[in-house]
Amino acid sequence: MTRHETAPARGVHRMRRVFQFSFLGLFFVLLTLTVWPLGSVALGVFLGADPLIALNSAVNGVWLWPGGLALAMLALPLVAGRAFCGYVCPTGTIIETTTPSRGPGRLPVGVRKRLRALPVFVLLGSVGLLLFASGAYLFFDPLATLTRTATTLLYPLLDRLVRLKSDVAYLAVPLRPSVDAATAALTGRLVFARPLAYGMQVAVLAMFSAMLAVSWLEPRMWCRDLCPLGALLGFVGRFAVIGRVVDEDACISCGACSRACPMAAIPDDFLETDTSRCQACYACADACPENAVRVGVRPKTWLYSPTRREALSAGGLAMLTGFFAFTGIGRRERNARLVRPPGGRAEAEVLALCSRCGQCMKVCPTNVLQPSVSAAGVEGVFTPQMDFRIGSCEWSCNECGKVCPTGAIQPLALHAKRTTVIGRAYIDRDRCIPWADYKTCLVCQELCPVPEKAIVINTAEVAMPGGTKVKLGRPEVIAERCIGCGVCENACPVAYRAAIEVYASAPQG
Repeated sequence: MTRHETAPARGVHRMRRVFQFSFLGLFFVLLTLTVWPLGSVALGVFLGADPLIALNSAVNGVWLWPGGLALAMLALPLVAGRAFCGYVCPTGTIIETTTPSRGPGRLPVGVRKRLRALPVFVLLGSVGLLLFASGAYLFFDPLATLTRTATTLLYPLLDRLVRLKSDVAYLAVPLRPSVDAATAALTGRLVFARPLAYGMQVAVLAMFSAMLAVSWLEPRMWCRDLCPLGALLGFVGRFAVIGRVVDEDACISCGACSRACPMAAIPDDFLETDTSRCQACYACADACPENAVRVGVRPKTWLYSPTRREALSAGGLAMLTGFFAFTGIGRRERNARLVRPPGGRAEAEVLALCSRCGQCMKVCPTNVLQPSVSAAGVEGVFTPQMDFRIGSCEWSCNECGKVCPTGAIQPLALHAKRTTVIGRAYIDRDRCIPWADYKTCLVCQELCPVPEKAIVINTAEVAMPGGTKVKLGRPEVIAERCIGCGVCENACPVAYRAAIEVYASAPQG
């Protein structure tokens, strides 16, 4: 059997859209179900099967069972090109659906040719960060990016829209039973106990908009040239043993295949294939008027090879990126207000492992988990931290560890979570109502969920500013009982800044 005596590729491209939208739908179904108390229904499996995320975790000594799927995905380019990009990746589906997927683009030809060097820089830059124990490059992973965007933007928007429509429909008395039933079914999934609010929403929107914008400038530019996962899969694809082959006798060099290719993987001779870009969609086979394109072994490849200057520049950039991430201002002394969720690893391990996907924030029932802006340094942007003025750590919830796809937050049994110390509450006596205003307030003590009560009220006779003596109960924190759940800080009635605040108990790395 010759290289070209293989099964035809026609028809594969027509089914591709079915696969794309099926995986996109699965992605959002799992993400919608990722709520307390259903945290075991985990999109973490989807993210854990991401080769880039799994590889980063493995290098940092953490191996989770979805990593087996990730290995299969990583090996896939050897036999099916970047099929993950063309069939599975939900971010790629959105980009392909909302932007031009093929065409000449708006950049000059010379610039377009130089773009082929970008994956080398992206891949080596990621390797540099990985070698210096920084997972910051995962901020640009396509699955983490889409999860983060949906968590911080889509679900808060849907929550508000559903609330608005429900309020309008509730004005019609006959519709009220239906509205109540729908609201009950959607509660925790699309309707939440309190309107969701996240920091960095503008930055997240700007990044996702930029991904779409560059793909309008040059079709699939993000997927082809800038995506770190695409760069990794493309590197493996350089060694493909199965791929697009062309019957040279049947080919009439009409260029229809090149014009149809959404990844610009077919060079000007039309006989070769850039297997580092080919996503096995075989739009080229559908477009070929002579049926000259087939799937076969040992495809004739054309691969971009960086010049020595480009390779040295990329390598130098990788080392500098990793070095400054490891030694620069991002690794400064830990901010005392940076409280990580229960099960969070040592600080250095969080920075190395966290994919910045926001999955833990999505599952959190109280909205207390927020993206870090500056508390963890530049390197720690969008890693999870507790903001106790927004919410508190729910006593009966341990979901964040269940859904974390990287192990940056370790899963804890509920009884273990309830005794895990993440911080300690401190009372500011200059702001606390009983201490500063000589008035009774028992809120923090009453709401403290710790069975033995980490906050006690000590009653004593005190002299008021006018000299009058009264008996007054004042709160005090018993340090060895406090776990830092933040219920007291969240409930404190003192405006703007609570009179009791939780600080990290000790540096974790």
